[in-house]
This record gives sequence, structure tokens and C-alpha cells, in this order.
Amino acid sequence: MSADGGWAIFGAVAAAHALGVMSPGPDFAMVIRQSLAHGRAAGVWTAAGIGSGILFHVAYGLFGLNWLTQRLPGSLQFIALAGAGFLLWMGLQALRARPTDHAAAAQPRAQPGNWRRNYLIGLATNVLNPKATLFFVALFTAVVSGPVPPSLKLALAAWLPLTTFGWFATLALMLSHPGLRQGLRRHAHRIDHAMGAVLVGLGIIVLAQTLPALLS
Repeated sequence: MSADGGWAIFGAVAAAHALGVMSPGPDFAMVIRQSLAHGRAAGVWTAAGIGSGILFHVAYGLFGLNWLTQRLPGSLQFIALAGAGFLLWMGLQALRARPTDHAAAAQPRAQPGNWRRNYLIGLATNVLNPKATLFFVALFTAVVSGPVPPSLKLALAAWLPLTTFGWFATLALMLSHPGLRQGLRRHAHRIDHAMGAVLVGLGIIVLAQTLPALLS
């Protein structure tokens, strides 16, 4: 493959990924919820988990997609089902949110261990995100065809997680700005309910799309 061809593939993947990562979905909803409910650090650590989850999708997309689909034909459906269950669980947690008083609207103080929990929430959200799984399968199948130089694989493996983290960390920082967040926190339980409804709706859609194919 020529250098120009390699850069063309990189540009196509990067552009498609940028559009995909900025579109509303489970990752987007989770960062919003974590940032508004638990503060800036929680949002950034959730973004870090989401960015790390991209490595999983890049790994099978660039290095093992053919092996995975040939040896485990139903693996993508099982990942989608696990993701649907996780979305339903997180959505139901959000739907149970209650109004907070004015004092509770202040920026919460970080507690030991919170960063790990928030990071794992972001990681699980992305790894089990059916939208991300289907997006990367379609993207790498359509764009990255034929032999790909190791240098291009490594460039994509670095670029995609870092830009994902950068986008969601920026979103978390904007949402956790003291003035904006104080205003939004007055309606935090309503936002939580809306995000919860989105997550539950996404989970139900994934179940409806996945179960028939798995049972057929």
C-alpha cells in the first residue's frame, strides 16, 4: 500500500470516527449524567474509561475481526446483549434519581476509590456499547480492506482512543463549569430521568434488534 493510500484510509477512518463519537448515544449520555451528578473529576474519569474502551474495538477491528467472526459467529450478538443489559441497569439507576437541596448542588468532594468506579463505568459503557461495536465493525469492514501496514494500525490505535477521550473530557469540563453546573443541578433529577429514559430506550432497541437474530 502506498503512503497516499495509507493516509487516505487514516483520514476516512478519522473523519467517520469523529462524526460517530460526537453523535448522541450511550457514551454521550453517560458522560452527561456522570458530570452533572458527580462533578468534573467523575466526568473526566468516565471519559478516560470510554477512551480506553475504544482500544478494545480497535483491537478486534484492526487485528482480529475476521478471527472473531469466523470462530465465534454469535460473539457480536452476545456483546450487544451484554451492552443492552448494562444500558438498562444504568438507565434504571438514573430514573430513580431524586431532587437535591441547594447545599447538595455544590461540587461534590472526591472520595477515595471514586476515580476507579467512574473509570470502570466509562470503560463498561463503551466496551458494551452496541452502537460502538456495530460502528467499528462496519467501519473497518468498509474502509480497512486488504493488508494494512503495521504503522497505519498503530497510528489508528493511538488516534482513535485519544480523540475519543479528548472529546468527552472536553464535554465533561464544559458541563461541570461551576456556573453552568449550578444552574443545571437545580434540574439534575429531571436531566437524570431524561438520560435514564434514553439509556433504557437504547437498551430496549438493542434487545429488539439482537434477540431475533440470535434466536433465528
